Amino acid sequence: MRVEDISSFDSSFKLESPRGKTDHATLKGICDGRKLKSDYIYFCSHTKFLKLFQDSDEKNVFLIFDEKTLSSIEDLSQLDGSLGWATVKSVPLAMSFLSKPFYDEYQAQYNDAVDGRKTGTATIHPSAVIAENVFIGANVIIEEGVVLHSQVVILSNSKIGKGSCLYPNVTIMQNCIIGSECRMHSGSVIGSDGFGYNFSEGVHHKVWHTGGVIMGNNVEIGSNSSVDQGTFSPTRIGDGTKLDNLVQVGHNAILKKGVVMCGQAGLAGSITVGDFTVMGGQVAVAPDLTIGSACQIAGKAGVISSLGDKEVVGGFPARPMREWLKGVAYLRKITLKKEK
Repeated sequence: MRVEDISSFDSSFKLESPRGKTDHATLKGICDGRKLKSDYIYFCSHTKFLKLFQDSDEKNVFLIFDEKTLSSIEDLSQLDGSLGWATVKSVPLAMSFLSKPFYDEYQAQYNDAVDGRKTGTATIHPSAVIAENVFIGANVIIEEGVVLHSQVVILSNSKIGKGSCLYPNVTIMQNCIIGSECRMHSGSVIGSDGFGYNFSEGVHHKVWHTGGVIMGNNVEIGSNSSVDQGTFSPTRIGDGTKLDNLVQVGHNAILKKGVVMCGQAGLAGSITVGDFTVMGGQVAVAPDLTIGSACQIAGKAGVISSLGDKEVVGGFPARPMREWLKGVAYLRKITLKKEK
């Protein structure tokens, strides 16, 4: 997409800094602050996102602001090195509108209508065991000792690492990397679309996801669990992480080493979870939080603020365990008094 074409998707687009032929520059896609990419769009809805640009070695990106954020930048020399910048009325809506053409372009690269074994694009190690009724997309890599049970679907440009086992009806979406010695139980989906919408004038406008998933080694995913792909960069699951049945991991999440999530626990989007943190059943974690390493979160807790390392919490809103238990005991005491 050329810079000048953005106005066809967002009528509020206003090019603030035409640098030479910036308005005719070709943009390759959308990136986020985790990894800036040359000739990509980077959305800055807050000055904190601008700092990520300033701290990055890769600065040849096209910046999109809302007018309020751009006006808050006192020195526009902070934008030096960028491909250029522009304003829109609403950054979230622009993200919805502009992600669609790049998503369509992304999808056009793949052929998931014909098995990659027929087109000769799949790479499968001779030792892999593949049951009947398995679909393997274009450019898929299946490494040594992999076992794929019946009705497994692996879509284009994905990779299954050495010794991993996928049980019946597992689905691996496009652009997902599964590490070695992983186990995926029946009905689980890796790389499902992230749940991202921006509301305007009675319509929920979809954000189109292309980030994929990168999963480490020795990961186990329980049945009917879902790991959403990242919006513009991968969702990441660290080595040794274990997810129980019916677990939800939202888009852009980063789970580090050895994380354990028990049944029906759920993470909203853009959450980072430190090494060896354990979450009980039905734990819910709100978006954009950081959970430290070696935390323990009691079942049914609702976490609405970030946690430091080794915190032990429970209840809703989640608070230190001793405080929560004292509160429960006090309420029980008051209730019993009233009953008498």
